[in-house]
Amino acid sequence: MGRVNLSWVALLLCALAMPAGAEKADVRVLIDISGSMRQNDPDNLRRPALRMLSGLLQPETRAGVWTFARWVNNLVPVAQVDDSWKQRVRSLSAQIASPGQFTNIEEVLDRASRDWQGKPATHTRHLVLLTDGMVDVSKAAGENAQSRTRILDTLLPRLKADAVKVHTIALSARADHELMQRLAEETGGWYQQVEQADELQRAFLRMFEQVGVPDTVPLQDNRFTVDGAVSEATVLVFSQPGGPPVVLHSPAGESYNDSDLPAGIAWHRDQGYDLITLASPQKGEWRLEADIDPDNRVMVVTDLKLQTSEIPAHLAAGEQLRVEANLSNRDKVVTRKAFLRLLDVRADTTGPQGRQSQPLIDSGESPDERAGDGRYAMYLGLPQPQDELELLVAVESPTFMREKRFHLVVHEPVEATIVDGDAGPVLLVSSRQTVMQPGVSLDAWQQPAGGARIPLTLETAGEGEWKVALADPVAPSYLQLSGTSRLGNLIERTLGPLMVPGAEPPPVTEVAVAEEEAAEPEPAAEVAEPVADPVTASEPAEDPEAEESWVMPAIVFGAFNLLLLIAAGVWFLLRRRRASKEEAESDLEDLIEELPPAEAGESLQENAA
Repeated sequence: MGRVNLSWVALLLCALAMPAGAEKADVRVLIDISGSMRQNDPDNLRRPALRMLSGLLQPETRAGVWTFARWVNNLVPVAQVDDSWKQRVRSLSAQIASPGQFTNIEEVLDRASRDWQGKPATHTRHLVLLTDGMVDVSKAAGENAQSRTRILDTLLPRLKADAVKVHTIALSARADHELMQRLAEETGGWYQQVEQADELQRAFLRMFEQVGVPDTVPLQDNRFTVDGAVSEATVLVFSQPGGPPVVLHSPAGESYNDSDLPAGIAWHRDQGYDLITLASPQKGEWRLEADIDPDNRVMVVTDLKLQTSEIPAHLAAGEQLRVEANLSNRDKVVTRKAFLRLLDVRADTTGPQGRQSQPLIDSGESPDERAGDGRYAMYLGLPQPQDELELLVAVESPTFMREKRFHLVVHEPVEATIVDGDAGPVLLVSSRQTVMQPGVSLDAWQQPAGGARIPLTLETAGEGEWKVALADPVAPSYLQLSGTSRLGNLIERTLGPLMVPGAEPPPVTEVAVAEEEAAEPEPAAEVAEPVADPVTASEPAEDPEAEESWVMPAIVFGAFNLLLLIAAGVWFLLRRRRASKEEAESDLEDLIEELPPAEAGESLQENAA
C-alpha cells in the first residue's frame, strides 16, 4: 500500500480573532469603482450598502473607506466610529460611481493595510474587499499576471503575519473567484459571491456580523423585547420596492415612523432598508409594522453581553468544534448562582439539513471544564462539507435574551479529482491548507468491485499537491488521511469512491446488503391466545344493564377529577413561572445597579442620534 508521509515547511497560520471579550475592530472597506461596475451595479447600490454598513458599526470601532480602479483613493480616512464619522460616510458615498479604468486590487490591499504591523494589540483587523473583476493593472497580460502573483506571494503572507482577515465580495461571474476565495480562506475571512447588485446590502450584513459579532435580541413575528441592561438598540429592517413605510410601536403604545421623531430616536431610510437607532429604549416589547424578513436584525449596546470562544469561519469536515459561552457584566463573567440557574444556553445550526438545536452545559461534564462557573460549553460536530452554515449562540432567561451569529464553511481536509493524463486517468490530490496543518499522512488505493485493493503511490507534484496514474482505468479510487487540523483536532477520514468522469459509482455489495438485512429488527413473536380458566368460564355472565348503571357515573367522576388535576397543575406552573420571572428581574436589576451611575447613562447620550 502506498503511503506518503508529508512533512511540509511550516506555514503561517490563519489570522485568529482576539480572545473572547476583545470586541473592538479596525475595519477598512475597499470598493471597486472601475468602469465595468456600470454594467454590474448600474444603480450604484454600493452607496446604500456602504451607508448601511457604516450605520451598523459599533462604538469603539475604527474604520475607513477606500475606492479603487487604476488609482486608489482614501475616500474616508480611518477614525473612531461616531456620529460625525457616519455622517461623513453618508455624504461622501455619493462619490461612488464607475468612472475608472483597470482594477488595481494589489495597490488597494497594500495601501489600506500599510500602517498595520505586527500582531494587533487592541483591535482585530479586517479588510472588506468588493470587486466585480480580476486583477487588471495594464493592457499587458503579463503585467496583470505579475500583479496577481505579488498579491499571493508577497501581500498575502504579510497580511497573515499581521493577523489581518480579508473578507471578499465578488460581484459578477467574471470576477477572479479563485483569488477572492484564497484571500478569504487563508486569512480566516469570509468569501461571498453576489449575483446581482441588489444583494449587496445583505452581503454587507454578513460581513458586519463576521467583523463585529454584535449582541442581538430575537426578532420574532416582528416583535422584540428590550431589557433594562440595554443602553441602545439598532433595528435593521429590509423592505421591498414600493412597500408601505415601516412603523415602530413602543411598549408604551407610541407609534413612530421616519418623520417627526422625538429625541433619542434616529431613523435612516435608504434604498431597500430602514435603520433605526434607539437611545435609552423603553423596557418591554416593541413591535414593527414591516415585511417579515429573516435578515431583519435588532442589535443592542449593553454591558450585559454574551461572550463566546473563538468561532473560526473555516473548519475541517470530521472535526468537533468546542464552543464556549458566558454572560459578562462590564467584561466580568457573571457567576451569581441564583442568576445562572434561570439561564438556558443553546446553539442553533442552520444549513442544508435544516435547523438543529443543541444545549451548552455548565455541569462540569465534558466538554465543560468546571461546574457552576458561568461558562457553558458544547461540542459542535461537523461530519460533512457544507458551503455555508449559520451558527446562532443564544442565552435566554425569563427577563432577557442575547444572541450572536456566526457564518462557517466546512471543507474537506483534502481535495481529490481524476483527470485525463497522457497515459490514462490521473488522480490529483491537494491539501486544504485553509483548515489543515502540515504533517498529513495519506493512503491511496483502487478497489474493483469484488476485487482486492490495488495500492497507489502518490508522487509530490508541488507544495501540498500530489498525483498518481491509476492502475485500473475504471475502478473506483479511495483516499485515507490522518492529520491535525488548524484547531488542533485529529482528523482521520476516508474519501471515495472517486470515479473517472462519466463512470458510474460501484453498486452496493452483496455483503453490505446482507449486513443491512441482518440489522433489520426481527418480527415480534406471536403471542398465543390465553386459555380460559375453566372455573371462570363456567360462571354466569354479568348483566350488561347493571354494568352500564355504574360505568357512566364513574367516567364522569374520573373526568371531573382529571380536570381538577390539570387546572391545579397549570396554576402551579404559572405561579412558579411568575415567581421565576420576578426573581430573574430582581437579579437583573441587581446586576444593573452594579454599574456606576454615570456609566449607565453617558454611553447612551454619546450614541444618541
